[in-house]
Amino acid sequence: MMILHGENNLLSRQKLNNEIANFKLKTKGQILRYEGQNLNLTDLKQALESFSLWGNSSLVIIENLFSGRINKEKEKIIAYLKKIRAQNLIIWEGKKIDGRILSSFREQVLRFDLDPLLFRFLDSLYPGNAKISLNLFHQCLLQEPPELIFFMLQKQIRLLILAADLGKKGLGSMENWRAEKLIRQAQHFTLFRLMKIYNQLLKIDLQQKMGKTPLSLSSQLDLLLASL
Repeated sequence: MMILHGENNLLSRQKLNNEIANFKLKTKGQILRYEGQNLNLTDLKQALESFSLWGNSSLVIIENLFSGRINKEKEKIIAYLKKIRAQNLIIWEGKKIDGRILSSFREQVLRFDLDPLLFRFLDSLYPGNAKISLNLFHQCLLQEPPELIFFMLQKQIRLLILAADLGKKGLGSMENWRAEKLIRQAQHFTLFRLMKIYNQLLKIDLQQKMGKTPLSLSSQLDLLLASL
């Protein structure tokens, strides 16, 4: 079993994709992917303990098992995973898993952290603070690829939209301190303004993927941040 977790989703996804590629090179077995919110213990046991017709075991990938509310089914799944030693299982989590939970697992655990400077940049985003945001953005570019900064910027604006629209209820099971911080930041914006920024980010994403702009991703983000 391998557990990949942490806020640096770009690096953790790269590691996951590398593991999948290595599995494909070594075997003709199936790759079975499950979303943690929809998984049940019976399906998981069958996936981990069954073999293909050609004698190859499957690679089982569970995403975001520890996100959201922990219900009875999840508790059974986690208890089962603590007892087994599955070589054909990867758990990918898009956030940092509580160390108290991980202490019960004996398998390989890899954590992918983000530079604290990136969080300072994300926290700086509000109207009238463009100069500071741009300065922090350029400092981040010295440490992280623009694609990762863009991904985190999209995520932050999406969370701010939820905070502005629904308050703490919109942020689900997020830690109280983080939810309150987002709600305070969202109060600097109108919901309409946040939606407009998010649509601009979607447009930038499309233009970059389709090659419909002569500007680099970092240059487009420069212009967007300057307009805040």
